[in-house]
Amino acid sequence: MSWLSIALFAYFLNAIAMVIDKTLLKKEIKNPFVYTFYIAGLGAALIILAIPIALIFKLSLVWPGASQFWISMLAGAAFSIGLFLMFIALKREDASRLLPIIGGLTPIFVLILAYFFINESLVSRQILAFILIIIGTFLISLEFKKHNIQFRKILWLALPAALFFGLSYALTKDVYNHQPFISGFVWTRLGAFALILLPMLLPKNRRDLLYPERDKGMQKAKAKFLFGQVSGGVSAVLIQYAISITSVSLVQALQGTQYVFVFLAVLISTFYFPKFLAEKMSASIIIQKIIAILIITLGIYFIV
Repeated sequence: MSWLSIALFAYFLNAIAMVIDKTLLKKEIKNPFVYTFYIAGLGAALIILAIPIALIFKLSLVWPGASQFWISMLAGAAFSIGLFLMFIALKREDASRLLPIIGGLTPIFVLILAYFFINESLVSRQILAFILIIIGTFLISLEFKKHNIQFRKILWLALPAALFFGLSYALTKDVYNHQPFISGFVWTRLGAFALILLPMLLPKNRRDLLYPERDKGMQKAKAKFLFGQVSGGVSAVLIQYAISITSVSLVQALQGTQYVFVFLAVLISTFYFPKFLAEKMSASIIIQKIIAILIITLGIYFIV
């Protein structure tokens, strides 16, 4: 299977996870830290699973050295910070508008940081594909009004999350340039989990995490949460693998396809399952997003 097929399938799974995240954060889960902790905890569980798999199939699991260890930890920590900031923003804005902005900004940061950190650059055809996908990603998220206040508000919510995601992915590519996949995956996930332990110092976060029975919404949401996190977990592994075998900038540019999947899911839910998730839709909004989807598709064509 090619890296492109792997990345597209990964972003499809991540779109499922993101739609479920949105419904949970909007209705059931009040503290974004709790949600971030569970996701980082899932990454820690994958570490436990990865170690015996590496031993059984004789895959390389090595100590990377002090320098690479700290780079791996920083890559994982930056991802947890980006995740937390994204969940805070998701509580305030619609998923189909906020997530594409983060998805459009993240590969831009990745392209810049990857150039300085690992000297990665794109050829002319890849640059054209990158630009088209980013344009389509932004277009799918814009809400046209007389005044562009709404877009500026979303931009400032999305910017910090995208910066930390970009830093994480650029550093992750450096990790995979110097380490086998299993080894790099284990150390970066460890960094993601270690960072999210720090907010546990705050009493409110400890209460919300350790006494979930106080949050009735969370109890009702367990099955939905589990399904979303299985989708998100498989997606994370596939994206990490795609990054390890090709350009991190191109893999991140393809994140725009995830928001196509998010829009389609939200569109179906709004008209047929509004109790699950509903957002404002009109003929002009749908036409705008279809144009954006066509631009993203054209960008994928130039990658292929």
